[in-house]
Amino acid sequence: MSDETSVDLNRATVAGYDNSVENYSAETHHAPTPDHLEALERFTAAVGAGGRVLEVASGPGWDADRLEAMGLAVHRTDGAAGFVAFQTRRGKSATRLDLIADDLGGPWDGVVALYVIQHIGRDLVKGVIARIAGALRPGGALLMSFQLGEGERISSDAEGTYQVVRWTEADMTALLARHGLSIDWRSTFEGREGVWLTVIARRV
Repeated sequence: MSDETSVDLNRATVAGYDNSVENYSAETHHAPTPDHLEALERFTAAVGAGGRVLEVASGPGWDADRLEAMGLAVHRTDGAAGFVAFQTRRGKSATRLDLIADDLGGPWDGVVALYVIQHIGRDLVKGVIARIAGALRPGGALLMSFQLGEGERISSDAEGTYQVVRWTEADMTALLARHGLSIDWRSTFEGREGVWLTVIARRV
């Protein structure tokens, strides 16, 4: 698949989320599962109190709320303008950010990339991981989730079309390692769309 095709699919995915802001925000506005809460707590401990964190694909901002309550300073960003507007209406500060193309700033003490890597074409993910690693300070932590498996698919609903790319644990671990990121903690869970792996990786 060409880079151009992958970028187009990613843009279509972002447009789908733009069309589903209210529904998605309502569906995800609930107490976190024990596994998800553990991941946030472990990430907070890895970053340290007062740490500066970049959250990509922040969505409605529920995780950012939790991380701030745990003592982190979160810079909220999303590729979908609708989610940025949703957070602004909530009284939060959020900015638009294209994870594939935009400058990620930094150096950050931590980066959060939950439920977003699966929407980026396989040929583009290595560049995204490189840029995330480059935005982290030495010793900084990445909290990331991705769908386990192989292959790619396109899913659709009333709001839009979504690219879904699965990774094996071995392939993603190797990709992270090539960019100086070493996994400190991992946890799997089964969601309605399949099995997910959540990791905390440190920049060496």
